[in-house]
Amino acid sequence: MVIEVTCPPQNVEDSSNFSHLPGKSKTISNGPKIRYDVEYFSECTPDLTLRLSCNAIADPTCPNGGYRTIRTIRAINGPRAGQIISTTQYCEFEPPTTIPGAENDIARVSLSEFRKLPILASSIVSQPEGFSLRNGHAHMYAESTTQNFNITLFDQDIRVRAIPVSYVWGYGDGSSRTFAFPGGPVAQRGFDEATSTSHVYADTGNFGVGLTTRFRGEYSTEGGPWTPIPGVASVPSEQSTMSVWRTKKILVAENCNQGPSSPGCASLIAR
Repeated sequence: MVIEVTCPPQNVEDSSNFSHLPGKSKTISNGPKIRYDVEYFSECTPDLTLRLSCNAIADPTCPNGGYRTIRTIRAINGPRAGQIISTTQYCEFEPPTTIPGAENDIARVSLSEFRKLPILASSIVSQPEGFSLRNGHAHMYAESTTQNFNITLFDQDIRVRAIPVSYVWGYGDGSSRTFAFPGGPVAQRGFDEATSTSHVYADTGNFGVGLTTRFRGEYSTEGGPWTPIPGVASVPSEQSTMSVWRTKKILVAENCNQGPSSPGCASLIAR
């Protein structure tokens, strides 16, 4: 009697052609929460069962007459979770357990993920509040701060911080300016005094002032070093209104304290 048996190609991902070695699986880590499952199989171990298979007829593959051990490393978490990372075959002495590309399994924050964070917009502040004079210096500045977030990617704890780096102003009169600093309050100043972030309106009226703050980001995975995120997140602020008036000069011969209804005494500022 002739029995023909066809052995299927050996594929580590399909361990039906191998006998799993009991007690020979383990979990290893490559830093906090980066885990890999290591499994061991004996190649085509003869079982002499009635069911003829590759295991029953395979020739020894090692010099000593035994069969090779196949070691597979599979990622448990991280970007390659569930994937087989490496396959190693050996006869007697197990080679060092190395994780090819392990540095790529550290969770990284992309620009798109950074832009999804609830980054708070800067506040628009003006002195005096929402008011200026035509051809005067309307002083406005931004109030912003570095913001911190805690997120989880691939079971890894990540800290992210958003740092304001530039401020793009739109003054509502068709002009705009970009500053690398937010500006700040200035005490005891007049409309004739320029500040580092003031703007001059040539016309009267109500103008919608807009501000967009650009934030750069950086992240730390599992307490590791801070890594910059390429690009910026642009966060617009709620629009503010600047009311611009004009001044009118009137010569009067009356004393406004004695005659408050005299011309020019009611108000020296007009729209």
